[in-house]
Amino acid sequence: MADAHGNVLSRGRNRIHERSGEDGYLFGHRLAHAEVNALVTLDYYRSDPAACILYTTTEPCPLCVGAARMADVSEVRYAAREPWGGSAEMFETVPYLKRGNVRVAGPEDGRLEEILVALQIERFLRLKPEVLDRFLATYEAVMPNAVLAGRNLYRSGTLREMSVAEAEPPAVLRVVSQELRTVE
Repeated sequence: MADAHGNVLSRGRNRIHERSGEDGYLFGHRLAHAEVNALVTLDYYRSDPAACILYTTTEPCPLCVGAARMADVSEVRYAAREPWGGSAEMFETVPYLKRGNVRVAGPEDGRLEEILVALQIERFLRLKPEVLDRFLATYEAVMPNAVLAGRNLYRSGTLREMSVAEAEPPAVLRVVSQELRTVE
């Protein structure tokens, strides 16, 4: 969460698969989404959520759309579509959510979106959730190149190796960008 000047007021990340976490954060639970963690750790005594922007990597799911509306944030901005569970359109179609007048923007940079989706696909292939095949098919219908890049990165093991070696983010981005160029 950030204020209108871009000052970061709270942070969150998906902690569904984590077994422990810092005080105030949800973890190890299906509700431990990044957006929810950013919202529950915001200092509501010092910050007015109605003057805040919730930035998120992927389009928020129904849970996070509802949480943003319940927290009364003014704007939600996301970097990548989420064809499996993304529900930003709910802000315009559900009467209760519509009354909140939450502005929604995203995605704004197609290349960043492809990078994020390739990373997400690689991660989901490692996690092997029950819904993996349906999840991949949904993404492939919308962003086939990003899915192919994510599959290739998973098969190569490059990102796993980079994670173990604690590679810097710019190096990871270069590898993912290069893979995307090879599948275009």
